[in-house]
Amino acid sequence: MFRVGNKRPLKFAGSWYEADPKKLAVQIDGYNEAARPKTLALEKDLTGQEVLAIVAPHAGYTFSGPTAACSYQPPLGKKIKRVFLLGPSHYKGFSGAAVTADKSFATVFGDLQVDTDTVNQLKHDHEFQELSEVHRNEHSLEMQLAFIKKDLGDVKIVPILIGRLDDASDARYLAAQIKSHLHDGDLIVVSSDFTHYGPRYGYTPFGVKIDGNVKKLDMEAFSYLKKNDLEGFFAFYQRTEDTICGVYGLAVLLALLPEDAVGHLIDYRTSRDSVVEDDSNSVSYLAIVFSAAHGWNVHKESSQNLDGLTEDDKQSLLRLARGTLEHYVSGGKAPDFGTVSAAGHINLNAQLKRPQGVFVTLFRLLPENLKGKRGINTTSGARDGKELRGCIGYIMPVKPLYQAVMENTMSACSKDLRFEPVEPGELKDIEIEISVLTVPKKVASYKDIRVGTDGVLLYCQGRQSVFLPHVATEFGWDLDETLSQLAHKAGLPRLAWQSPGARFEVFQAISMEEKRH
Repeated sequence: MFRVGNKRPLKFAGSWYEADPKKLAVQIDGYNEAARPKTLALEKDLTGQEVLAIVAPHAGYTFSGPTAACSYQPPLGKKIKRVFLLGPSHYKGFSGAAVTADKSFATVFGDLQVDTDTVNQLKHDHEFQELSEVHRNEHSLEMQLAFIKKDLGDVKIVPILIGRLDDASDARYLAAQIKSHLHDGDLIVVSSDFTHYGPRYGYTPFGVKIDGNVKKLDMEAFSYLKKNDLEGFFAFYQRTEDTICGVYGLAVLLALLPEDAVGHLIDYRTSRDSVVEDDSNSVSYLAIVFSAAHGWNVHKESSQNLDGLTEDDKQSLLRLARGTLEHYVSGGKAPDFGTVSAAGHINLNAQLKRPQGVFVTLFRLLPENLKGKRGINTTSGARDGKELRGCIGYIMPVKPLYQAVMENTMSACSKDLRFEPVEPGELKDIEIEISVLTVPKKVASYKDIRVGTDGVLLYCQGRQSVFLPHVATEFGWDLDETLSQLAHKAGLPRLAWQSPGARFEVFQAISMEEKRH
């Protein structure tokens, strides 16, 4: 059994690359020297830019070493303190992400220490499994370790294997969890080879002009990476079924990068450049560097800023939700954005395309004789002459804001299990509230929660529940009562929030409401 606290040993040294430190150092030094001319021009392009991420291949060094060296050559060294290392699993399938219990990873040049605090925090999320044996047998991360140790020094690492993702939303979810831990001085390293062509790999979309067509396919993939187009990259992958082994790690990277990030291609080659006698198979290797105007700290702060939503944006979102609600409830089918947008005169600007957490809440206006009554719990939810009729949302920024509003409007009126679906006859009495959220942040203690300002996520005994910031204020709760109600909502005893294993995250929200009467 692979015990907690063990060092992840080397498995591929002596076969995929040199096991002798002196010989390996000579080999990598040679690769680095050959890479320098290719990176000199890039250094000029990176003036005033921060390098946030690189992509490097992970085949045997004879094949991919020269390309990998190009990835590590830009001015990284002294600035980098920690590496988030993302790669695929070639030997075991799983969904989401896999971390390890290891405290260090062996390299030919000495051990690299794992940032166990960050790994342990990631493990609290259900999408980050602890799969130490999978890490032990996988080469995609190991092939980066010698370069990291030799070129970057004694940095800490956060090793993460990325499993199957169904769509861009899955990538954004994992990215949001990782991004909450990023700081200036962190580097993302994605380990990936690109197109695997030929009978050996079961991928032969073309039978002629292999070299030219393979390169064309690889350059199309890079075109989406270069401009940080996550949806385009996923659509390309689904359309071509291109055999990019690190496709899901690359998708998570795109979800992590800021909007102004740009990918720079430093080197491109294929296995056929090394083994010329193999005429029927090919594996592609790309060295890519991603830069942006600012480091991770600035980008994390921008994800917590809701000031970018103008009054016009808020009204556009409310019109979008209203159009979606009426179309869906009346017709029983999900409307497309174009239909609702045309009717609601919605300006789809960059702010509305930005991924954002959002909740949509529906209220039903009460008859005159019940107005003024207040609900006694969050299920009845009566307030100010109206009662709760449905509330569903995405806490994490997994979809562009306009899409998240449309999807959660439909879910709030039909999938909130506390209520029957909204009927067409109710539409005239339904009012909509939209709450746009910042990314949740962990707090050290429940005492750090600000009632009325912070939305709260409770994780306790394998369950979780959430309140938006205004809930406590509307019901007149103090902090203890808020957390007791939160535990009750999660199906736990009221005082479960006081148990040692309870964890809390907070977020802020900006809300907008319809006023129909």
